[in-house]
Amino acid sequence: MKHPTVLIVDSNPRELAKHTAILSEARYIVHPASGLAEASGILSKHRGRLVVLCELTPGGESGLAFLKDSLKKYPFTPFSFLAASPPLKSVLGALRQGAYYFIRTPVPPDILLHSVARSVQKLSLTLEAEKQEKEIRKLLDRSCEDLKDARTLSSFKGFMISMAAHDFRSIITVLDGNLKFIKEQCEGCGVSEASGILHHATRTIGRLRTMASTLLDYEAAESGSIRMDIRPFPLSDALKECVAFYRAYAEQKKVELLLDGDSRGVTVSGDRGKVMEILDNLLYNALKFTPSRGMIRLSVKKEDGFAVICVSDSGAGIPKEKLRKIFDQGDMVATLDSHARLGLGLTICKRLVEAQKGKIRIDSVPGKGTQVHFSIPAV
Repeated sequence: MKHPTVLIVDSNPRELAKHTAILSEARYIVHPASGLAEASGILSKHRGRLVVLCELTPGGESGLAFLKDSLKKYPFTPFSFLAASPPLKSVLGALRQGAYYFIRTPVPPDILLHSVARSVQKLSLTLEAEKQEKEIRKLLDRSCEDLKDARTLSSFKGFMISMAAHDFRSIITVLDGNLKFIKEQCEGCGVSEASGILHHATRTIGRLRTMASTLLDYEAAESGSIRMDIRPFPLSDALKECVAFYRAYAEQKKVELLLDGDSRGVTVSGDRGKVMEILDNLLYNALKFTPSRGMIRLSVKKEDGFAVICVSDSGAGIPKEKLRKIFDQGDMVATLDSHARLGLGLTICKRLVEAQKGKIRIDSVPGKGTQVHFSIPAV
């Protein structure tokens, strides 16, 4: 960030002035506030793009409530508390709600500056990732029209390589930043403080791995050399693992993610890694297209010697004219939200399902949602 901005909330005029002076001298743009109402206004004005240092109970008000309300609107804002002797319950509660750091007062100037610098670095990485995602959207939007004229395999592969290169650059940038934070924060601090960053890094690595698998599977399918490691495995564990992986993303979007029915005892004969890749594509698309307060259900049933898995969402649905061509790579469904991944992902899913002697179909009603069913031979 070119001009790091800090919001300080403290009901003690002397402490507020002291911390403001220290940070101002270090060339931060500082916005002091003596109460939460004033602080909320400043936070809204900057759309959460600043670092927050807040007294635990400014003027007798609840800093934890302010934290909760602020992160609902701006989940990327680094939020740290200032407190002399905070109760352990308050510290744990704040960390669970997303607080980034606790600073004990009185705080020496060097500790204050170091803590703020780390918060600014975290915010910079988040905003940089957001910027790169917007650039990728613009690139894919421009490419959408070009894809209609891309009739040869070489042209389509060129688009695939370009999209993967940009995605990898964005993901690796965020991953590198998160790993640096882990190294810094794990030096002399508790596990709970770094757990959020560790979780985010794990999700990022998972997405990177899936993207690589998707690209490799497409190339293999085109050459007719796709390889499968077919063996029996319990389906229940795979479903639970996939739902657990996307639970945090669903909670962030305020989407209810459910695993319906009892899949215990259902064993299938297939490639577990490829089945996980299919589930990843379907759940990722469902979460992308399902609005806040929507619902996604993952269920399974046995039917005619097959395990039929269904991913159902209450999202926008797919128009009939696009639904007819959704598995055709030449007419991929590409909208702003899908990042051109919906049609592409489903094309690969179809090939992976059929390579395991299964079938896949989609039922969708615009405005009501979509159901994707695919089958794997049951044992």
